[in-house]
Amino acid sequence: MSKKQSTKKTGVLSAALFKLTGPAATLKTDDKTKKLFYFEPKFDVEKAKQRAEKEALDILQTSPDKLKVSTPALKYEFYCMYNATMRLKYLRVKNEEISVNDQVVGVALGDSVFVPKKGTHGNSVFIDLIELNEVKRQDSLLLNGITGDPANNMEPLVKGPGKKPATPAWIAKATVVPGKLNSIEKVISVLTKAASSSLPKDAKRVVEHTIEFSQLDGFYVPFYYVNVSAGEAAKTLRINAVNGDVLLKV
Repeated sequence: MSKKQSTKKTGVLSAALFKLTGPAATLKTDDKTKKLFYFEPKFDVEKAKQRAEKEALDILQTSPDKLKVSTPALKYEFYCMYNATMRLKYLRVKNEEISVNDQVVGVALGDSVFVPKKGTHGNSVFIDLIELNEVKRQDSLLLNGITGDPANNMEPLVKGPGKKPATPAWIAKATVVPGKLNSIEKVISVLTKAASSSLPKDAKRVVEHTIEFSQLDGFYVPFYYVNVSAGEAAKTLRINAVNGDVLLKV
């Protein structure tokens, strides 16, 4: 998650917040906005086969008498559109050199006493400051559930009309194409792992870490998978059953 990064001012702070010891905060995820949808096919198997035959002639550069086309199989490809905000508060230690004149033999800061040493510009005291840093990052993407890559070309379809709520019963019956991110749970898992593994190297203790989804929509889009061949040449076509686009199998 790295599209936008900013910091914001924090309100009243307590001394307890600056303790370097103690357990680090674990990542918390707010996915209450999660929604699942599906689209119904707009044409049947026979029309899908006719479309495959027409496209395969050009793709395989063959003639109708040499072309073989399998019966189209209806499958659902998963796509996920999300808008997420990651917030992180962490402590780090910064060593500061403060120059003092040669007559200074000690400096008190709170309950700590520092004795001057030779520094960059003469007599100096070296103090470890504990900083509380706060970072906010926002990310928004539409992902292809098969490859895990961005799928901006599908945005007009998933934002358009025709989608229906996908219930657990519907999902259990549907044939969903396997993939890296073919469920909302997999998308959340990848994003949380990325957030957990990208902590600043100089963080001494994490005091707050959250991911909040303002949008988390999953879409099951119907595709007809059709095997076409001519001699030794063979391909698997994916025919979008909503808009009719013909693509090769990823």
